[in-house]
Amino acid sequence: MSITLPDEALTWLSVWQEVRGLVLATDAHLARRLTGAGHTLFALTDDPALVARLAPLERVTPFLARPEAIPTDPLQFEVVFAHQCLHRFDLSHALPQLARVLRAGGCISASYLVRDDSVPWVRRLAAILRRYDPMAMKGDYGHQSLDTLGKSRYFPEVERRAFRVWQPISREDLVSMVRHQPFTTNLDEAQLGALLDQVVELFDGAVRPGENLRLPYQLLCWRAWVNHEELTGPVELPDSGLAIPL
Repeated sequence: MSITLPDEALTWLSVWQEVRGLVLATDAHLARRLTGAGHTLFALTDDPALVARLAPLERVTPFLARPEAIPTDPLQFEVVFAHQCLHRFDLSHALPQLARVLRAGGCISASYLVRDDSVPWVRRLAAILRRYDPMAMKGDYGHQSLDTLGKSRYFPEVERRAFRVWQPISREDLVSMVRHQPFTTNLDEAQLGALLDQVVELFDGAVRPGENLRLPYQLLCWRAWVNHEELTGPVELPDSGLAIPL
């Protein structure tokens, strides 16, 4: 089930019109959306198959690398885009590299799509699934990595926004989503049938006939502004830092 990010959020993350950006690519969708809005992108990925999918796209230059070691000159980009992926990298090495390739006044625009479990029908669904698996619907989205970004000395100024995203979901989609939960492989046919009957009953009780439910998400968006002082300041050694034996 693919989820379309709202135009308002992409505009906020892009900061300016027609930016020269670096996208940490995990698929081709974000690159398509951004180039469709008029931006020019370099797409960084360590997946050769994704490089091949990105190569035909207009205004996209893909290259095979990781953000811990970016093979470009400094000060190349106005915005670095990272959607649902910061947690995949060693940020102790990646953040200095991203600061190096950003132009003065540039930023990392990072985002995570996180399910909003505060809606009543979603809470009821979680309660049903947790009768079978206490860890059901407790997914780790990786968005805790935003806290690491917020504590980085290379990006001391951070702006935050959250956008609500509603994803329509039909009865068939909901049943399929539950059927493909990892814990269902441990259920026998009768248990799985009873579970899916409860899911259908929940769906039918939450909507009017002929309508779909809407699965709520929060799109957490951060703009972290680069500070090059940490990269350009002089290195000062203590008096005991250099010792030459005679």
